[in-house]
Amino acid sequence: MKIAAKIACLITLLITSFISHATFEDAVKQYEEGHYQKAFMEFQSLAEIGHKAAQFNLGVMFLEGTAVEADPVKAYAWIKLADKKAQKEEAFINEIREQLNAEQQKEAEFYFNSLDNSFSEEALKLALEPVYKPVAVKEGKGDYDAKPIKQFPPEYPLEAAFKGVEGWVQFAFKLDREGTPTDIQVIAAHPGDVFVKPSLKAVTKWSFELPKDQQHLSKVYKYKLSFHLDKSSRKNKSIISEVKEKAEEGDPLAQYYYAKYAPMVENNPDFNPAIWYYKAAQQGVADAQYELAEKLLAGQGCEEDKEKAISWLIQSASGNLGRSQFKLAKLFFKVDDKEKAYFWLDKAIASNDSEIALELAEYLYELNDPKYPLDLIIKQLNEADLDKFSYPVKHHEFAAELYFLNGQYQLAVDSQEKANKVIRKIKRVPEYMQQKLAQYEQALEQKQS
Repeated sequence: MKIAAKIACLITLLITSFISHATFEDAVKQYEEGHYQKAFMEFQSLAEIGHKAAQFNLGVMFLEGTAVEADPVKAYAWIKLADKKAQKEEAFINEIREQLNAEQQKEAEFYFNSLDNSFSEEALKLALEPVYKPVAVKEGKGDYDAKPIKQFPPEYPLEAAFKGVEGWVQFAFKLDREGTPTDIQVIAAHPGDVFVKPSLKAVTKWSFELPKDQQHLSKVYKYKLSFHLDKSSRKNKSIISEVKEKAEEGDPLAQYYYAKYAPMVENNPDFNPAIWYYKAAQQGVADAQYELAEKLLAGQGCEEDKEKAISWLIQSASGNLGRSQFKLAKLFFKVDDKEKAYFWLDKAIASNDSEIALELAEYLYELNDPKYPLDLIIKQLNEADLDKFSYPVKHHEFAAELYFLNGQYQLAVDSQEKANKVIRKIKRVPEYMQQKLAQYEQALEQKQS
């Protein structure tokens, strides 16, 4: 096959083989639209975590000089690395080699060995794959660290019960000074929103144990509430079976969803999500890379490995995933590497990621760095998508405090009134919240007088 003809096959190969792969698909789209520099960078990012098709395409771009200076030596090395296991492109690789002089051939083999040492399947397994260990997922434990001390069982939706539908709802929330959950966010639910409403109605009446440390007011807690009938739901198992089948066929998004949802649908205490997050992460799914990093940091389903976790966080952060950028910033602040910490913190702020807006604003406030003035923190807080929260008391309280400190007293009063109105739907307004409102109203009166 002629070298010039190889590029014509590139797009067909990408589309037919990897259409469901979000990151890889994006690289293909960039290439098709003529954004060759962006396509090159995305192919290179994937190539360096072992994506074979990306390694091959990167080699072709080096060969043709697309978005980069033509370099047949690097082209030979990347394409040979991509084909190392399959060995389907030997004729094409030999064709490239024949166009190199003796010195270039030596250089090409040396460069291939260098790539093989860093980015081969074996090398990347050692550098990036978790060392797996048995894992047991228990409701209300592990990731779901909130411990309820007062509970009311949720009502099982009648229609769902008749149809034999089971499911679960996973929450993230904050606790006020009395242990009442506020700012409740549904971070996952299955199937759909069938159990969301009864779950919210029940959880708002619960009380949770407060930790002994003084940081509980800013901490985000998690809890999973499951709905089970005496007989297992065939529908749920059928859906997860379909996802599993696609995952086993190599579909990266299916691998990610299987890792995320199988523990909550399948009754298998030996299921290890880290294994499937790794498979999806290898194919460039940024959310899977983030989740895998979380597992590595916590040692859940694998040995704790901070170095590997940071490697995966950098991969997903490079794809502009705000929560990965924020996580990296916090990790680097902990080891006093301020240059890297500020670099990733600025990236997280620029990402405008609504999912981390509240937590990021609180972090910037506690950092107390003149680089991040109150106006910026308020702007960051306002990026939060309140439609994703139920009873956003803490959000409104924090907004009120920021506005007060910034001399915007009317906005402080408005925000605290919103907080009090929301908490009133759950219980009586605590005295400290009433005092805050009085403080802000007094400041407003003094300003207007």
